[in-house]
Amino acid sequence: MTLISGVAATLFYFLSSWLAGRAMCTEYPLRKNLILGSGGIGILLQLWALHHQIHNPSGVDLSLFNTLALISWMMAVLTLFFSMFRPVITLTTLAFPLAALSTLSALLIPLPYHPPLHMSHLAEVHVMLSIFSYSLYFVAAGLAILLSLLNHRLKHRMQLTGLKLLPPVQSLETLLFETLLISWLMLSIAIVLGFFAVHSLVAEHLVHKAFFSILAWLVFTSLLIGRYRMGWRGPRAVRMTLVGFSLLLIGFLGSKAVLELVLHVN
Repeated sequence: MTLISGVAATLFYFLSSWLAGRAMCTEYPLRKNLILGSGGIGILLQLWALHHQIHNPSGVDLSLFNTLALISWMMAVLTLFFSMFRPVITLTTLAFPLAALSTLSALLIPLPYHPPLHMSHLAEVHVMLSIFSYSLYFVAAGLAILLSLLNHRLKHRMQLTGLKLLPPVQSLETLLFETLLISWLMLSIAIVLGFFAVHSLVAEHLVHKAFFSILAWLVFTSLLIGRYRMGWRGPRAVRMTLVGFSLLLIGFLGSKAVLELVLHVN
């Protein structure tokens, strides 16, 4: 049932992103309710699959692909929520296929045995806040890419296919910084809790994750200060958002991939 749910989630995700992509690139009408409804079914099916994939009687399995699938699920939820209230349904063409592929990866790609974790309540809160902040930063990175495309179109007076569903630059930029602010708050709390939840950064192989997470936090802190004190915007905001997001990817998923796939350290 877990595999069937994962495959079904993948089909609904791709259906939703295909409908959104067709409306973006052609004159076909935007069927927003159908797009969001299909994506919502995919989210529920993925949640069912993840619950049985990650939770077992002996603990919680947060190996690389399971963690990636959990982040992508939260990312899909946030994208769906944003698209319900803001004209950013374009993001579904990026978020939903990634959620689909990560789900299949978690179910089909074998990894070395990863012993289930037994976490304290504080550690569980730290992990969930981290996943939530990473997912929000993914949405922010997607918004930054769309903002870059819009700025490029305005600068060169070009007509870029696929951007007709996007809001004006100013609205998109405002949404980007709102997302960055919430993400920064979540990441700040997660980092603080992490120092109390972790007994030894070295023994638990978390030095690289902590280093890159703090480095990313500094980048985003500088960006937010620059925005509200000096009015930073446009290309600078896009670059700093993508740099900070890349540091988070390297620190969390990158280090986890090296430990599990190369060094075989759990």
